[in-house]
Amino acid sequence: MISFGFLMLALMLLIHGIYRISLVLRLFLGSNAEKKKQEGILAADCCPKVTIQLPIYNEKSVVERLLYAVCAIDYPKEKMEIQIIDDSTDETTAIVSNLVADFKKKGFDIQHLQRGTRAGYKAGGLQYGLEKAKGEFIAIFDADFIPPPSFLKNTLPYFSSPKIGMVQARWGYLNRNSNLLTRCQALFLDGHFLLEQPVRYKQNLFFNFNGTAGVWRKQCIIDAGGWEGDTLTEDLDLSYRAQFKGWKFVYTQKMVVPSELPSPIVAFRTQQHRWAKGAIQTAKKHLLSLLRGSFPTTSKIEGLFHLLAHSIHPIVALLVILNAVTFFSAPQEKSSVQIIAGMLFSVISLFYISYLSVILILSKKFELSTLFILPFSMAMALGMTFANTKSVIDGLFGKNNIFVRTPKNGSYNPQKPIYKVEHSLTLPLLETFAATVFSIALFQAFQKHLWVSVPTLFLHTIGFGYVGIATLYSIIKMKRIPTKP
Repeated sequence: MISFGFLMLALMLLIHGIYRISLVLRLFLGSNAEKKKQEGILAADCCPKVTIQLPIYNEKSVVERLLYAVCAIDYPKEKMEIQIIDDSTDETTAIVSNLVADFKKKGFDIQHLQRGTRAGYKAGGLQYGLEKAKGEFIAIFDADFIPPPSFLKNTLPYFSSPKIGMVQARWGYLNRNSNLLTRCQALFLDGHFLLEQPVRYKQNLFFNFNGTAGVWRKQCIIDAGGWEGDTLTEDLDLSYRAQFKGWKFVYTQKMVVPSELPSPIVAFRTQQHRWAKGAIQTAKKHLLSLLRGSFPTTSKIEGLFHLLAHSIHPIVALLVILNAVTFFSAPQEKSSVQIIAGMLFSVISLFYISYLSVILILSKKFELSTLFILPFSMAMALGMTFANTKSVIDGLFGKNNIFVRTPKNGSYNPQKPIYKVEHSLTLPLLETFAATVFSIALFQAFQKHLWVSVPTLFLHTIGFGYVGIATLYSIIKMKRIPTKP
């Protein structure tokens, strides 16, 4: 029974791995002539009225950097409205007020909007600003992004067709090489921005606004029903509602907007929880509309993989548990279950190593010295399995929809975060326990010469060990930060 369950789960994981490899093949197969032709045409100079929305909440470490970057955008002042949608409860509000006064003296149309509530969280703030916006187009930047001066002039020309509802730029990373965690995050995000988004755009499939570093046609947002706060991924939700209405999106890799990756692992976990839970909430909200809609079959299949991407976490979690059970319960030293388990994990691991290697090459970060990032990234992804599975379950059945923003440090020491992140000890203790179990299994595998099981057990030990211990250490450090109102 355990064998059958393991094989079924492994098969589902294998399908997901094949899908990942298909992204690589689809990136290089087929012609992109139509898209290139479109991009070549969209070179006309235009200066429509643009509203730039900056949703912030307690961002004292990065808000000044953000405002200076936005006000440095090369665009006529009389055509640019800046909305700072400030839900802050700390000294961020005072910092913003002083900066707004200075920029107004310099002739900027800049508004400091305060709702006095966090109702709807980011979605609520964006909708509040949208109702006051004077621009035909809406550019959105999170607090940790730094838009280049050429941002509007390089993105607005794509709207020459009235059918285009949104243009998404690629993310860059200011602190990519800060530590192992940020290097792994950059690799994972590059998979999205260098593989997933280009393939979906090239093949006219559903893809999404990433919440920041993009521009919307205001009418598109209104036509799709506006921003809604019933999921934690309001960007993904609105993207599907807009595309269901027939609006077309553009993804441009040429425009790269630098951003800050969360450095403390508890901040990273907070971000991952929001993304995983919100994606499942959005899947619940839109899967039936996707399947019932008169969309091409290829769009429906890609939409399924897209919306259900985080469903892989419970599958991996069950496989992890079964792997431990089969190893310790096998009556013989070299049981068939152990051998099959090791071989399947090795094949699947090879798929993901190949996938991550291609991402490294596409990001132009591939060097011999970076090769160790590949197995470590796989290990870290394994280590996050239990946490992400909990997020998926919360998305399916949970009702608590609190939007916990990812704290940023800006120019401050990333090892000494200035914002506290509350985090339970339960999951990191469970992850540390799992690391202990797999380290014992790894030791026994060496003793019994079960070499086929060694790679899998090693990845499990390193992954759960790093995530669990690093989180516990980070929680202890966070407790030393004075509590802010």
